[in-house]
Amino acid sequence: MEFKIPVTQLIRQRRSVRNYSPDGMEPDMERQVREVLDLHTEGPMGNRVAFHLVHRKSAIAGQKVKLGTYGFIKGAQHFVAGEVKIGTFTELDFGYLLEKIMLYLVDMGLGTCWLGGTFKRSELADILNTSEDVVIPAITPVGYPAPSMSRRELLIRKGAKSDQRKPWNELFFDGEFGKPLQHMDNEGSLLPLEMVRLAPSASNKQPWRVVRSENNFHFYLNRTPGYGGFAPNVDIQHIDMGIAMAHFELSSWELGIEGSWKIMDHGKVVKKGTEYIVSWQTNDDCVSNLSPSG
Repeated sequence: MEFKIPVTQLIRQRRSVRNYSPDGMEPDMERQVREVLDLHTEGPMGNRVAFHLVHRKSAIAGQKVKLGTYGFIKGAQHFVAGEVKIGTFTELDFGYLLEKIMLYLVDMGLGTCWLGGTFKRSELADILNTSEDVVIPAITPVGYPAPSMSRRELLIRKGAKSDQRKPWNELFFDGEFGKPLQHMDNEGSLLPLEMVRLAPSASNKQPWRVVRSENNFHFYLNRTPGYGGFAPNVDIQHIDMGIAMAHFELSSWELGIEGSWKIMDHGKVVKKGTEYIVSWQTNDDCVSNLSPSG
């Protein structure tokens, strides 16, 4: 699929929508949403995710199971839920795929909002009839945003500091930790890192750290101690890392910089509480694009 709007613009304009038009989506729009879900089923680490468009009034025959309004979500008639088998890199692939889906939905004029700890997984598990070896890491409402944000929505954004991001020198490093990467004014080869900086994360913790080494970008998770115990078998901050991967990959491709995700011998000394996750290896013929003047 191709974006109608440049992905770097979508990343900048996207926000968490908590107030929706109660009219819901037209059947044709529902069909388009399902097409997007069907095209995003396998993550870069090999896990397969089954995404479903679920109506709020969905119920199992013979059971009184209906979706509630989770957290501070108002007016949403549909939710996107994904189920994935518990395993290695489960949440990484899930976050990567759902963030891609959400950017396509924004491109279609729809609103979304990451929900990781404010929905009833048992409720959705009953509706989707999931097995015991499957987990639903997160969901998003989807629909047309209401004409204006409610007072409550504005207060939530202010309280969560949703528009604030950590500075470059805390997130990106040149060759080793402790040596900040030069900021290139969001242009050229380092633009994908700016898109990582703008990525959403649970409670806006921004746990990603990236070390550039020649044509490799090593991604690390800087954990927030004691954070993320919303549900068994769900690592919320691994979801955040998957989101960061999606932003980096999509914006790299938009610049014509090709590469792939690999587990590598990164050779970096990391501080306690920081763990290596994955690396982006740029293709050899794209290395020239990574020069400071690129």
